[in-house]
Amino acid sequence: MRCLKAFAALSGFFLFFSGPIPMRSAAAKDLAHRTPGYTVKGVVIASDGAVIPEFTVAVKHVSQKPELFPRERFKNGEFSVNGLQKDKYQFQISSPRYIPARLDFDFKSDSAGAIEYSIVILHAYRNETRVQPDAAYTVSVKTLEQKIPDEAQDAYMKGTKLHREGRLDEALMQYGKAVRAAPDFVQALGDLSTIYMLVHRPESALVYLRRAHDIDDSNVIINLNIAITLTEQRDYSGAMKVFTKVLSRNPRLALTQYYIANLKYIQQKYGEAEEHLRQAIQNDPHLLEASLLMTNISLKKRKYDQAREALLHIREAINNEMISKFIDERLSTLESWM
Repeated sequence: MRCLKAFAALSGFFLFFSGPIPMRSAAAKDLAHRTPGYTVKGVVIASDGAVIPEFTVAVKHVSQKPELFPRERFKNGEFSVNGLQKDKYQFQISSPRYIPARLDFDFKSDSAGAIEYSIVILHAYRNETRVQPDAAYTVSVKTLEQKIPDEAQDAYMKGTKLHREGRLDEALMQYGKAVRAAPDFVQALGDLSTIYMLVHRPESALVYLRRAHDIDDSNVIINLNIAITLTEQRDYSGAMKVFTKVLSRNPRLALTQYYIANLKYIQQKYGEAEEHLRQAIQNDPHLLEASLLMTNISLKKRKYDQAREALLHIREAINNEMISKFIDERLSTLESWM
C-alpha cells in the first residue's frame, strides 16, 4: 500500500490527512531519452477541491545513500514523474502557503512499467472551520468569555498572519508573546501547539495543549489536537478516548468521525474504519479526505464497487473538468478489474 506520511495539525482550524489512490494500468512508456520504468501521475488539490495552480515535486531514493531528483515545477494541479526504478522513493509536494505533503512509494516488488495514480490534498497552514451549519460544534463559551489584554491580542493577530503565510518561526515568537501576556489565552496556546505539531515536536505541543485543556476542557479544537498528537506518538488507546469524548459531545461532527476512521486504518481495522467513514461522508459530503480514505480501504479489500462509488463521490464533490478526467481514467482502470 502506498501511504502518505501525513499529519493533521489543527492550526486553530481544521486540516486533514490525505493519500494516493493505488491503481495501476498496463505498462507505461517513459519520457524520451529515458528507459521505461515506473511512473507516478497525480492531481494536487486544496481541501475545498480547488486545483493548486503551481507546486513543486521533489523525489528522492529511500536508501542508505539517498539520491535527490531535481525539484520539478508543475502547474494546473497535474503532475507526472517518470523513469522511477525498482526502488523505494519519497515524494515531497510543496506550494507556497500550504503544508507540504509526503508520499512514500515502494516499487521493489512491483512489475515493471506500473503507473501509480495519486490524489494529493494540500492544506493551508490555517483553514476556516469546516462544519455543517446545523452541527453541534461552536466556539467554547469559556473561550468567548476570556478577557484578553490588547497586548496579547495584538501579538496573537500578528502570529496568525505569519502562521497563514507559513512563516512558522516568526509565528511561534508572536504566539509566545501572546501567551506570556495572557497565560490563559486558550486560542494562543492552541495555535502555539500547532506550530510544534507542524515541526514534529509533539512533546512540546502536548505541554501547551494540556495547559489549554486545563483551562477549557470542552474546547473541540484543543481536544482534537490532543488526540491527533497522541496518534502521532502511537498512543492509540489514549487518542481514541479523546476522540470518543469529542464525538459524544458532537455526534454529527464529520471531522471527528474521519479522524477515528484514520486511526482505525492505521491499526488495520478496516471494517471499523469503513463504518466511521460512512458516517463522516453522510454528515459532510464535501469532506474529500473521507472519500479518499474510503477508496484506499476499498481497494485494499478488493471492494471494487465501493471504490468506484467513492471515486464518483469525489468527482461529483469537486466538479472540475481536469480532475473529472483524471478520475474517469482511474475508473476505467478499475472497471477492468471488476
